[in-house]
Amino acid sequence: MNYQTVFEIGLSSFPWGGLLHPLPFILLGLILYRVGRSKQIYQAVGVIVAALAALVFLLAAIRLTPDFIEARHTYRSGGSSVVEGIVENYIAAPALGPARESFSVSGVGFSYNALDPTPCFHNAPFRLGPINAGSTVRITYKDGCIQRVDVRR
Repeated sequence: MNYQTVFEIGLSSFPWGGLLHPLPFILLGLILYRVGRSKQIYQAVGVIVAALAALVFLLAAIRLTPDFIEARHTYRSGGSSVVEGIVENYIAAPALGPARESFSVSGVGFSYNALDPTPCFHNAPFRLGPINAGSTVRITYKDGCIQRVDVRR
């Protein structure tokens, strides 16, 4: 069959947005510290902002990196399962409300939040992604993490 890979877990699927959100605040804090040499309050605020943002960055890295490494290692080492078939029971995320989508392929159910910061496939932007009702797909997955999506063309 002629399949096209539309998603594969890798560096491009790492949730960079969730990790890099604090960086502008670190820069802002450092700028406040540097520019505020004449006023100690600016320096103090700069240090506090930079320190809090650095803490958030560190916590995000601690939360996101192990999940990515484990999912990527499982995929690369061949420890994943593969299912192939037609997308059934597709429930798209509503326009308003929770961005949860779900579907099944050959009796295997998948569900995810399209806005979660995850290295796994999450059909973002939701309702515009490659998975739709009736499409033929081949999905590589492990423990609910979709690691690769191939769509038949």
